[in-house]
Amino acid sequence: MSETEGQREIYRLRAALERSERKVAAAEEALDHRQRQIDAMRRTADALFSQLSPDAMLRETIALAIHVLRADGGSVMLHDAEEDVLVFRHVVGPAAEKLIGMKLDLNKGVGGRVFRTGIPARVDNVHENADHNAIDKVTGYTVNSLMSAPLKRSTGHCLGVINVVNARHNFDDRDLEVLEVLGTVAAAAIENVHLAQEARKANIVNLIGDISHDVKNMLTPIQTGILTLQPMLSDMLADLDSLRSNCPDEEEWGYRIEQTLLTIREDYEWILEGAYDAADKVQTRVKEIADAVKGEISPPQFEVAQVNEIARQVAQLLRSVAGKSRVQLLIELDEELPEAEFDGKQLYNALYNLVNNAIPETPPGGSVTLRTRSENETLLIEVADTGRGIPQPVLAKLFTDDAISTKPGGTGLGTKIVGDIVRRHNGTIEVRSEIGNGTCFSICLPLRQPTTGEAI
Repeated sequence: MSETEGQREIYRLRAALERSERKVAAAEEALDHRQRQIDAMRRTADALFSQLSPDAMLRETIALAIHVLRADGGSVMLHDAEEDVLVFRHVVGPAAEKLIGMKLDLNKGVGGRVFRTGIPARVDNVHENADHNAIDKVTGYTVNSLMSAPLKRSTGHCLGVINVVNARHNFDDRDLEVLEVLGTVAAAAIENVHLAQEARKANIVNLIGDISHDVKNMLTPIQTGILTLQPMLSDMLADLDSLRSNCPDEEEWGYRIEQTLLTIREDYEWILEGAYDAADKVQTRVKEIADAVKGEISPPQFEVAQVNEIARQVAQLLRSVAGKSRVQLLIELDEELPEAEFDGKQLYNALYNLVNNAIPETPPGGSVTLRTRSENETLLIEVADTGRGIPQPVLAKLFTDDAISTKPGGTGLGTKIVGDIVRRHNGTIEVRSEIGNGTCFSICLPLRQPTTGEAI
């Protein structure tokens, strides 16, 4: 072999060695990627069986995605079916505070496209996307690279999208595969939690059916006793009036009898009426529970009436509750308020829940105000307190199935009930709250219900 041939052979061997080294490096990189993918799947699966709520599962998934894909931040946007938009529900990273709760049009942005098509996407130059540039201006946080994957249930239905942003290395297609796997597992986790919740609800429903039957029976003697007691007290007071009129005014015992009965004479009628009315409302609600267990949900029974009367009933019944807590219960009613079309029992339940919830959240010396007014052919009802305010995590879930309570033993269902009632009245409800400075719930209802179609 000549010297030239030997040099060529050396070059060939070196080139082959370099190719082998590149292949080994590529294999190691692929192996590292696969290991990260397996690790992500394992950790997500572990979280699937350790988390008790979809929210906790999604937060864990975002944290895993950021860690495994070596990103700077991440988020989950869920579909709001009522408004048909994507909403930032969970965000990790510098822009979290400003992004949570932000709504995005389904026809705009990378997330909207991924949600519509169900196809994951990787964008290396996000600054070229005009829709995302608008978000950067709002948050003040610049996103350079982005990956987005759908959260699809086993049925193919898309719940939302999961995103990671600003790679600490360049995102590639294998990273996108990892994110897609995480999205699929997270969606399965959500579905699993929902199925578990439905199973628990089914057991609860059966129990409620039994309880509602017993409660209804137990209320019957209360109502019967009130109806019996009312004429007895009326006859007794009439007899005492007759006896008093036949006695000289200076008779000491006659004066004492009159003073003793003064409180009863003034209050017994409304106390008995309130007790009977409350028992009647409980029976009605228990019947609704029993009907719901059987799958029968009655629509609202709309009648034209005066909302101020409902407000006065609620205030009268809860004034003693407020007094025991040393909270002032105020009513500010527009006496020129026009009549409106509503279901009296349902609206009573809504206002009762709001006022009853506000009283224990208001420190002694504070106040709860129930006010009404009309504006532009709508009816406005407000329940405002000077209480502690509602923490953001609780505020974000009001009026939803995931509503939570800050009170020991509370279920959080009170506001969910209120929200459902307002929607059935084709109205809206908003809440303003500031920690330490109180809360105000505002209900807006139409004066007349639509004549065509069904209530929401």
